[in-house]
Amino acid sequence: MSHYRLRAGFRAPLFLAITLRVLMGVALLQVPFSVRAQAPAALPPVSQATQNFTLLPDRGNVTVLKLDDQLRVGKPIADGEALTFTSSDAIDGVVERDMHLKGRAQIRRNGAVLKADEITYNPDTDIADLLGNAELSKGNTTFKGPKGQFKVDAREGSMETPAYELRDTRGNGTAKKLTIENSDIFVFDKATYTTCTPENMDWYFTVSSLEIDNEQKEMVGTNGVMRFFNVPIAYVPYFTAPTSGERRTGLLAPVIGYNSNNGLDITQPYYVNIAPNRDLLLLPREMNHRGFMLGASYRFLDKEYSGVATGEYLPYDKQTGTNRWKYDWQQRQIFAGGVGPGGAPLPGSWNGYVNMARVSDSLYPTDFSQSIAGQVTSQFRQEVGTSKQLTGELSNWTVGAKAASFQTLQPDPNNLVQAPYNVLPNITAAYNNQLSPVVSDTSGKYLALPTGPKTTFSTDYTRFAYALGSNFNAPPPGAYTQADRTVVKGALALPQVTPGYYITPTISFQSNTYNATPYVSGSVPNAQGFTIPTFSLDSGLAFEREASELKGFFGRDMLLTMEPRAFYAFTPYQSQANTPVFDTADAGFGVSQIFTANTFIGNDRVADTNAATLGLTSRMIEANTGAERANVTLAQKQQFTGQKVGLNGNIANPTTYSDTLGSASVRLLGNFSADMFGQYNTQLNRFVQTTVGASWRPTPGRSLNFGYRNVWSPPLQPSAQNGQATYVPAATTTDQYNISGQWPLTREVSVLGRWGYDALTIKTLNTLIGLEWTRDCWTFRGAYSQAVNTSLITTTQVLFQIEFRGFASAGSNPVDIMKLNVPGYMPTSKPIPPSIYENYQ
Repeated sequence: MSHYRLRAGFRAPLFLAITLRVLMGVALLQVPFSVRAQAPAALPPVSQATQNFTLLPDRGNVTVLKLDDQLRVGKPIADGEALTFTSSDAIDGVVERDMHLKGRAQIRRNGAVLKADEITYNPDTDIADLLGNAELSKGNTTFKGPKGQFKVDAREGSMETPAYELRDTRGNGTAKKLTIENSDIFVFDKATYTTCTPENMDWYFTVSSLEIDNEQKEMVGTNGVMRFFNVPIAYVPYFTAPTSGERRTGLLAPVIGYNSNNGLDITQPYYVNIAPNRDLLLLPREMNHRGFMLGASYRFLDKEYSGVATGEYLPYDKQTGTNRWKYDWQQRQIFAGGVGPGGAPLPGSWNGYVNMARVSDSLYPTDFSQSIAGQVTSQFRQEVGTSKQLTGELSNWTVGAKAASFQTLQPDPNNLVQAPYNVLPNITAAYNNQLSPVVSDTSGKYLALPTGPKTTFSTDYTRFAYALGSNFNAPPPGAYTQADRTVVKGALALPQVTPGYYITPTISFQSNTYNATPYVSGSVPNAQGFTIPTFSLDSGLAFEREASELKGFFGRDMLLTMEPRAFYAFTPYQSQANTPVFDTADAGFGVSQIFTANTFIGNDRVADTNAATLGLTSRMIEANTGAERANVTLAQKQQFTGQKVGLNGNIANPTTYSDTLGSASVRLLGNFSADMFGQYNTQLNRFVQTTVGASWRPTPGRSLNFGYRNVWSPPLQPSAQNGQATYVPAATTTDQYNISGQWPLTREVSVLGRWGYDALTIKTLNTLIGLEWTRDCWTFRGAYSQAVNTSLITTTQVLFQIEFRGFASAGSNPVDIMKLNVPGYMPTSKPIPPSIYENYQ
C-alpha cells in the first residue's frame, strides 16, 4: 500500500521507516546505475596511444598524411601556402612540367577537388585540362561536365555544358557554358536554376546569363523566364536574388489577395537594409475598390534602445472620398544603468517607453487590416512612461510615471464601445522589503526559502480626464470630466515557508482620496474616498508519493501530489456607493481569484469580505523531468456575511453564498490534452461559468481541437456616476462553440479549418477553410476566411500563396491567419541547412 508523505523539509516520524528504506534503496541502486550510465572511455592521448607502435622516421620537410579519429574543421590556409595532392590509376609525363593522370584522376588543393577520367596538368602555365566526367568541388558547390579547363592557383576556368549544384540553397541546374572568374564568382551562359531535385523539375528558371557570387551571397540574371510545369508564368528582364538567408536590399515577393471590402489587393514590398541594426520596409499597396496606399515600417535596435515605427497613408479613398491614415510607434529606452540577459534592465537602471498608435477613423482597422485580430481592434493607445529603481539606502524603492490617452473607435453603431478616462499623468512610488534575504545552503545547491517579515508600501497619484471630441461619440465612462485620485497602500506579512508547508498572515490597508469635477455641477454627490484595512491568512501543505501503478501506462516513473490549501480574509464594510470607477473591474472567478481577498481589480473598489476558501490540488508529475501530466483542483469559497460592495454601487440584497470551483488539465504523452473549468453557484443551483477545451495532436501536422464556453452574468444595478443608466437583468452572455483542426489527406495535401458558432445569436462567428499542398520544391497555401466584425459588417477574405523553396514566393501569406485560427497548426517545415561535411570528400 502506498502512502502520501510530506515533501522534503517537513519532518514526518510516521513515515521515517519507509523513508530510510527508500534512501537505502537509492544508495544501493547507484552501483548498477552508474555502470549502465557510464560513457565510453575517452581515446588515449597521442603520446599514450602510440607507445606500442613504431614511430615514423624523421622525413625532414616532407608532409605525411595521417588518420584522425573524427572529422575536424581545420584552420584556413592561404592558397599560396597550400599543398597540391594528386592521385590516379596511372601517371606519366615529366614532373613539374607536364603530368598526365589517367583513370580516376584527382587533383586536390586547399579544399578544392578536380576529378576526371584524364587530367593533364602543366605546372608552368598552372592549367589543368579535364577530359571525361569532369568535376569541380569546392565547399558545398559542385560542377560536372564532359570536359573543362582550370587554372589551379588562380581558381579560374571554364566548363562545357555543366550541371551544377549549390547545396547552401539547394539550388541546381544546367548551362551551355560555365566561366569561373575566381573562387567565389561563377558565370553561366543560357542556364537554368531550380531548387527541385532532377527527378521532379516542377519549376525552373531559364536565363540568358546568370552570375552567382558566393562572397556577396547573391545571384544576378538577365532575361529570366519562370516556368511552372513547363508553362511560362513570369518574365523578368533583369533580377537579383540572395543565395542565403542574409538580409539584402531589393524587391520582395508581391502579396496578392482578395477582400470583399477592397477587391483585388496587391502589395509590392521593397526592403532596404540600412545597417546591421536598422532596416526599412516600403509597402506600396493597390486596392481596386479603394485606391493606392503607401506604407512603411522602420525597425531599429541598439544596446540602449529598440523599437519600430510604421505608417500607412491613403490620399483618396474611392468609397469614402476622404484621406485615411494610421501610425504606430513603439520604443523601449534605457537612459541609465545596464541591461541584463534578454534585454531586461538591471537593478538600479532608469528606463522608459513609448507606445503611440492612432488611425484616421473608426472603420480603418475593419477596412484595411490584413488579419482578423486587427479587424476587431476598437481602441488605440498613446502612452509614454518611465521607471527608476533607486540605489544605495533607497534600493527597495521604485518610482515611475506615465501619461496615456485613448482613441476609442465605434465600428458598430449598434454596439457602442465605452471610452476609458485618459491618464494625465500617473505617478507611482513603491517600497518592497523582505527582511530575511534568499540565501544558499552550505553546499551551494539549494536556496533557503524566504521567511521573516515582508513589508510593502506604495502610493499612486493619477489625474483622469475625458476628452469628448477625440472618441467618435463614444459613451462617457462616468459622470466626471476630470478627477484627481490618490491611493496609498501598505501591507505587512510574516511568511513561514518550507518545502512541506507554508503559512502567511498578512495585514494590509488601502486609502483613497478624490477631487472630481462632474459634467454638470451638482448632478452627482461629491466623490467619496475611503480607508479600509484587510486581514488575511493563507496556508497550505504539500504531500507526494511514488505512483508505481502509473509507470505501466506512461512508461516512466511518476509522482502524485496532494496539496490542500486554506485561505481566510476579512475586510470590514464601508460604503463606496459615491466612489467613482476610473480603472476598476470585476476580477472574475478562477483558480487564482478565489484565493484573493478583493473581488475587484483596480484601485477604486475594495470588497467587504468575511469568507474562507478551502481547496485541494493534485498533480501527476514525471519524476525525472518534472513535467506535469495532469492537474486537478477543487475549491469552495464560503461567505459568512454577504458582500455589500458592488462595482456600480451597493448590492441591494446581499446574501451569503458558497461557490464551488473545479478545474482540470490532462496531458497524455503530448498527444491528447484537455482543459476544463467550471464554477457552480450552490445558491442558484447552476453553473455560472463553464469552459471545456480539448485537442488531439498525434503527430506534427495532425491536430483536432474543440472548445466550448458558457458564461452567465448577474444583474447590473444602475449607477449615474459610472454611466450605467438602466437596470440590466441576469442573463447568459456567452454561449459559443469552436471546432478547428489540421489533417493530411495524402502525403502532399493537407486541409485545415475552423468553425465558430454563437448559440445566443444563432450565427456563425467565423469560418476558415484552408488547403496546403507541399511538393519537393514548392508549397501552395490557400485559405477562405469569413468573419463577423460588427453587426453590420462581415468580411470575406481569399488568401493564397505559392512558395518556391529557396527562391521566392508570391501571393498573400495565409500562415498567420491559419496560426491564429487553428491551435497546433504547423506550416511546412523548412529544409535542414546543409552540413559542411555533407559533400565531404
